[in-house]
Amino acid sequence: MFQIKIMRADYEGWWLFDGWQEKVITSSSYQTEEAFKEGYKAQLEEMRKQYPNEIIGKHHIHAFYRNCELEFCEECDEDVQIYHSVIPLKDDVVLQDGKLCKCIN
Repeated sequence: MFQIKIMRADYEGWWLFDGWQEKVITSSSYQTEEAFKEGYKAQLEEMRKQYPNEIIGKHHIHAFYRNCELEFCEECDEDVQIYHSVIPLKDDVVLQDGKLCKCIN
C-alpha cells in the first residue's frame, strides 16, 4: 500500500529526524501505484496553490513554506521557519530513491 503524509515542522521533511511521524498532520492511503501517482500529483498541485515557496531536497521530498510562517523556538531563543513537507511511502517505508515521485512532479 502507498501513502502520502503531510508533516508540519520547523525543518524540511527530508531530514527524517527521529519522531518525524509525530509531526504528520494528514495522511492518505492508496491501494495501487497508479492511484498513488495521481494522488501525489494532486497533493503537490494543491500545496503549490497554498504556499508560495517550494524546495525539493534529499530523497526528492518537497517542502513548502510561507516566509511569514514562523514560530518562536524557546530552546534556540529565536524564530524558526515552518515547513510543510510531502512524504511518500510504500508499505510504511519512505520512498527514498525518488523514482516513483520524480517522474510525476
